[in-house]
Amino acid sequence: MAILAPTLSKKFQKALEGLSETRAAFQGLTDSLSEDKIQDWKRQEKQASRQRGDALKIYEVQQEKGP
Repeated sequence: MAILAPTLSKKFQKALEGLSETRAAFQGLTDSLSEDKIQDWKRQEKQASRQRGDALKIYEVQQEKGP
């Protein structure tokens, strides 16, 4: 049991570092979008939380292939 504390502490520190990086990327994305797009995404997120199933596909990454 005593071995868990250092392991959890390291994982917690890594999670905090990841949170900082994610927050910066999220803010950059938010700053580049129109208010209409942000509201649309919020609406989709609420719908996905309520309905689950296929509604969760909004979280899948969609990329267009380059030329």
